[in-house]
Amino acid sequence: MPEYLAPGVYVEEVPSGTKPIVASGTSTAGMIGMCARGPVNVPTLVTSQGGFARTFGGLLHPLVFTEGRDALPYAAEGFFVNGGSRLFVVRIVGAAATESVLDLEALDSEVTARPELAMAAVTGGGDVTTLVLGAAAGLTDDMRLLIEDGEASEVVTLTDDAFVAQLRLTQGLRRTFATAATVTLQTRTPFAGTVNAEAAAGAEELTLTATAGLSGGDWILLGEDDLAQLVEVATVDADGLTLALARPLRNPVAVGDPVATLADSTTASALTEDVAAGGAAALLPMTTTGIDAGDVVLIADGTAEEYAIVRDLAQTVTLSRPLVNSHPAGVRLVPTRAVLRVHARYPGVWGDSLRVTLRPANLVSTVIARPAGAGEASVRVGSAFGLFPGSVVTIDGRINREVAVVNAVAGDVTFTAAHDEGLVAGMTVVSQEFTLTVERIENGKAVESETFERLAMAPGHPRYALTLVGSWDAASATPSASGGSNLIRLGDLADAAARRLPLITGLARRLDGGDDDVGGVSDATYMGTPSDDPGQRTGIFAMQNESAVSIVAVPGQTSVSVQQALVAHCEQMRYRFAVLDTPIGADLQAARAHRQNFDSTRCAVYYPSLERADSFGAPGDRRVIAPSGHVLGIYARTDTARGVHKAPANEVVRGVLAFDTKLDKGAQDILNPINLNCCRDFRSENRGLRIYGARVATSDPEFKYINVRRLLLMIEQSLDIGLQWAVFEPNDKPLWDTVKQSVTGFLTTVWRSGALEGQKAEEAFFVNIGYNVTMTQDDIDNGRMIVEIGVAPVKPAEFVIVKISQKTREAEG
Repeated sequence: MPEYLAPGVYVEEVPSGTKPIVASGTSTAGMIGMCARGPVNVPTLVTSQGGFARTFGGLLHPLVFTEGRDALPYAAEGFFVNGGSRLFVVRIVGAAATESVLDLEALDSEVTARPELAMAAVTGGGDVTTLVLGAAAGLTDDMRLLIEDGEASEVVTLTDDAFVAQLRLTQGLRRTFATAATVTLQTRTPFAGTVNAEAAAGAEELTLTATAGLSGGDWILLGEDDLAQLVEVATVDADGLTLALARPLRNPVAVGDPVATLADSTTASALTEDVAAGGAAALLPMTTTGIDAGDVVLIADGTAEEYAIVRDLAQTVTLSRPLVNSHPAGVRLVPTRAVLRVHARYPGVWGDSLRVTLRPANLVSTVIARPAGAGEASVRVGSAFGLFPGSVVTIDGRINREVAVVNAVAGDVTFTAAHDEGLVAGMTVVSQEFTLTVERIENGKAVESETFERLAMAPGHPRYALTLVGSWDAASATPSASGGSNLIRLGDLADAAARRLPLITGLARRLDGGDDDVGGVSDATYMGTPSDDPGQRTGIFAMQNESAVSIVAVPGQTSVSVQQALVAHCEQMRYRFAVLDTPIGADLQAARAHRQNFDSTRCAVYYPSLERADSFGAPGDRRVIAPSGHVLGIYARTDTARGVHKAPANEVVRGVLAFDTKLDKGAQDILNPINLNCCRDFRSENRGLRIYGARVATSDPEFKYINVRRLLLMIEQSLDIGLQWAVFEPNDKPLWDTVKQSVTGFLTTVWRSGALEGQKAEEAFFVNIGYNVTMTQDDIDNGRMIVEIGVAPVKPAEFVIVKISQKTREAEG
């Protein structure tokens, strides 16, 4: 009771006494199946074919998604073409499905190895999974390397396969040597004579300060380091102290250049592979123990021999995946460290179409305003606005520091570590942020793109990449719901030190490793897993999470187990109705046998399948698809245009070329009595392709017709929702009168829409409620309010019978 204690005006809202009931929706559909991409096991609303394509992708190739797994995109297309407007899709994948990933790298300054390609890597002849690296000391398993090759740069990962040691020579061999040829290290002995006259490259004569001990056929080593070369003596002019050379000099020589003679040492090995003549630099696969860069070796096979200078010790390394680009010899490889992992937002091979590019983009570019000495951790800059704790800055283009504290007003910045050297006024201070662009590539073109500008690596930074793009929970292997990207999520792999490393930018790189696990999709995948936790429900059970769905299908799946699970789902949800397919290619006998598997008032079965143009075949080819998606669209179209009380039959099927089996009246005479709905071709009568059945797959004659069953479901659901207000109201006549008024008003509207029989409302329905009418005192004492309602739903004119007879002029009808 309201209280009136002080004088004044009291304005009160008085209930009107009417509680209108709104008819529940009946045209919202649900489908469960495989899609190219999109959320998994989450009912997701799409409202057009374009919306479906944006969220779930296009058609699936039947040679990949076999056994009807490609059906859902065709069904969604059929639903919208035939008039549907609201569709909830539950995408499923196999248990072993994976998301595509890509690791984003930073240059690792802590690893000193900087090998270069000893041989060109050319991808045109097939997959290249090995590289030959020169001066490759310090490489380890799983090391990641950036091949610095301009626009062709790429990041590779070494596997744990054994590295194959090789000697890289300063030039190619003149002869071919077979496996097992001996390679002997040469002992160098300084010769008494040195070069006594300059000689240019190409010269065929050499003057020394002494020649005693040299003779024709000897090999000597001239010069040092990069200009060292081997020459073969042809003849010796002892008087003139000159040597005639068997071949022209390769490099010029200067006065005073040393000369050394060669002799076999005890260090020897054998080739493990054949080595061909020619090339800029030969590679000798062999055990390299005891041999180093600059040494001279003798290769001999018993019939021929050749001296060579070792340029360096090379290694053949194996890559975790083939190279994307070709690379010339001499390009450098720089060690990197993974700092961010890009995950496709949803599992599936679709993620392999994503391409990610990083570009530098700084928030702050300023200068040091006041000098700071070595050992200090603070500095004053011209402007500190845009710097935050966690920001990484580069000072003078070479010193990386992480910001700890910022006083933006004063311009004072304190770093996490002291300066190793003094900083002078005018030195540049540039913050290190980056812009991330992700593109979805189809047929070589970007069809979808997202860009996130000026991202930072530090978790406390207001532009932390994982916050703005969206994060990936490594523990649960799930994407965050929040985040600006529809395509990717990011995982942070960096520790505090790695966040200060310079990111590798400018490379457009593709994600890979995505898999739908098509082979792992079975009946159990479609049926799904129940759970008290809505987030853990899968398959058909996931559709429980969306109460707005009224009609459902699992397109293309004609397994009795799956379809019975769908029917059981509808019965559990009470107000849902299932549309079931018959097996594609089934004859009449097989279709009849399939229909006999079901007896429920919440499903209908349709036969035969539909034909449409084959998007993956040659022009003129056709593809046979399941009818359920098109049928759901016709349900929705009929509900919207006429009402749920109109049977969804004698309606044109849009978007198909034919039915895969042409049924005539005789065939339907067999199928209709067992409540198997037929699709009929009436093109010979200029009436197109039509659904020509409206029966429920049940033995209960009370619910023989689809429109009657669905009308009752609509009324029941509307009353269920519309009478929720009455719970815990005083159970007495005022409540009963209000309930009766509300229900009567609702059913009157239903009757006026043509859904109920009768010329008057009293003929169409009744509503009873009251003491000693529907309730006893015991009911009232136990909190029960009972309403009895009867309705007379309209039935379809399934058989239009015209009786005609002749009459005479005098006869009267």
